[in-house]
Amino acid sequence: MTFSARWLYHHIQHFPMLTSEALFGNQRPLELEIGCGFGEFLCALAEANPTANFLGIDISESSLLQAASQAAKLNLMNIKFIAANARQLYPLFAPDSLQAVYLHFPDPNRRRKFRKRQIFTPVLLDTVSRALRPDGYLSVMTDHSEYFHEMLELIEQDHRFEKTHAERYLSGFGAPIISRYQRLWERHGLPTLRFEVRRRL
Repeated sequence: MTFSARWLYHHIQHFPMLTSEALFGNQRPLELEIGCGFGEFLCALAEANPTANFLGIDISESSLLQAASQAAKLNLMNIKFIAANARQLYPLFAPDSLQAVYLHFPDPNRRRKFRKRQIFTPVLLDTVSRALRPDGYLSVMTDHSEYFHEMLELIEQDHRFEKTHAERYLSGFGAPIISRYQRLWERHGLPTLRFEVRRRL
C-alpha cells in the first residue's frame, strides 16, 4: 500500500486503522517496524512467527518493492508494507493495538535543517505509549553513538516505559538475520547500540 502525503494530510479519515483486524482481518498480535527498509528483519520475524502479524512502514517505495518481493518469495501471508511518512500515520495507531514496535537504524542526519525530520521524539513516544499493549515493547537500535545517547536520555526521562534489561543499554544484536544496514556499519567497525523498553502496567 502507498499512502501519499497529500491524501494522508487531507483525508486521514478514509484510511484504515493500523490494527490486525483492519489490515489482516484477524485478532493476532501485531508487530510494527518503522523504517523497515528492504524488509530483511521483518520478513525473518514473520517467517519465524506465523501466528502473529507484521507491518513495515518506510518512506522509500523502491525499498518496499524489494521487501514485498522477499515476502512473496517466502509466501508470507502475515506481513504487509506501507509506503508513507510514518509521522503522518500516527493518528491511525489504535490504543492497545501493537505487541512490538521496532525502530532500527533511524536516519541519524545531524545537520540542523534535518533535525526536524528525526523520528525519535516525544510525539513518537506519546504515540507508541498509547498504541502498545500493556505487555508490549519498543526496540531501538543504531550504530550512531551521539544519536543513540540522545534517544537513550529521552526514554530514560519517560516514566511510561521501563527497560527490559538490567544494563543501561546493550551492544550488539544477535538477530536470526542481520539487515544490510547493520552488516554495512559493522564492517566499518561501528558497534550496534540498542535498548528495549516495555510499557509500564
